[in-house]
Amino acid sequence: MCKFPLKPKSTSLFASCFGRALVIFLALAASHSWADEKQVVGLIPHAQQAMVIDGKLDEWAGAFVTPLNTTHPDAMNRATLISYLWDEQALYVGVRALDANPTHIAGDNALYDGDAIEFYLDVRQGEELGAKNWAPGTLHAFFTAITGHEIKPRFHIRDLPAFRGLELKGVELAAVKTANGYTMEFKLPWSNFPNMTPKADMPLGIDIEMGSADGGHRVHRVFAYSSPTSVGTPSTHGRVLLVDKVDTANVKAYSRALLPFDAQVPGNYGRIYGVACISPTIADVVAKVDALLLDANGKTKKKIENAGITTMGDAMKIWRGEWETFDLPNGTYTLALTARDAQGHIIAERSLHVLLEQ
Repeated sequence: MCKFPLKPKSTSLFASCFGRALVIFLALAASHSWADEKQVVGLIPHAQQAMVIDGKLDEWAGAFVTPLNTTHPDAMNRATLISYLWDEQALYVGVRALDANPTHIAGDNALYDGDAIEFYLDVRQGEELGAKNWAPGTLHAFFTAITGHEIKPRFHIRDLPAFRGLELKGVELAAVKTANGYTMEFKLPWSNFPNMTPKADMPLGIDIEMGSADGGHRVHRVFAYSSPTSVGTPSTHGRVLLVDKVDTANVKAYSRALLPFDAQVPGNYGRIYGVACISPTIADVVAKVDALLLDANGKTKKKIENAGITTMGDAMKIWRGEWETFDLPNGTYTLALTARDAQGHIIAERSLHVLLEQ
């Protein structure tokens, strides 16, 4: 474990192809564009107990957790859970990463270039929240659990004119090695933003970018809420709310963050393989997952086959299922995934459009 207060220095597409399938991600529950920065797309609940920054993630009950890379083909070297909490003193980010070879060989002036987190934040309020330019009340920083191949956390602020002379006080960063990778905790005191007093129902702009190195320099990046546009402007950060707690019966609007869903269509066989991650935020209340294959008219053509939920890396609930498609005509279909509680109520739902060419 490594824990220490830190001082800043200085910056920084994910595309995946599965066979011959064209996969377009949609969120059934939301009627808005995901790129609309004014739409709330996530939550940050209040911590239920005092936070101890030791890298172990022991105090994170009730967190809002966004899975990243959990449906990636190389998930054991990519999958990450990002957890968010707040209290009156600080904002907290927790990271649980699966990685057989945690690596960060780049120097402090390129802290993005390895197994690392890029952290984007906008605490401005009113019309200034989500404004185009980096300014006081915004932050783009980098933190990593790794130096070389050792657990030795580092943290730096991006070198931009808007952050020149900024020295964050009271920041804490800690990490520990796990059997399948590492865990990491980051504490950012609100006192570093003089015009901001946290309270429930307050909106913030935020994004998390996870980089992966595979033993060398960064080879992969993925965003929790936005895209590489977050590097250039706070206007595309995800809009989240500080809340007292997460009501898991009313999180359907955040399905994209809580139920990442992907599919693979082999080019030489009529079958679709679906995979989704059930966020720890909702995993305890999800009793079943329904999955349908619909034609262009919305008619059910197939129900799920061989479905099941397994645990990956001791903490990540992964759903997998299959559809056989050899008897379907070519065309565009929709995979509809619905996670329900024991009473049948919808907790989260996702869909994918898939183009079959057989």
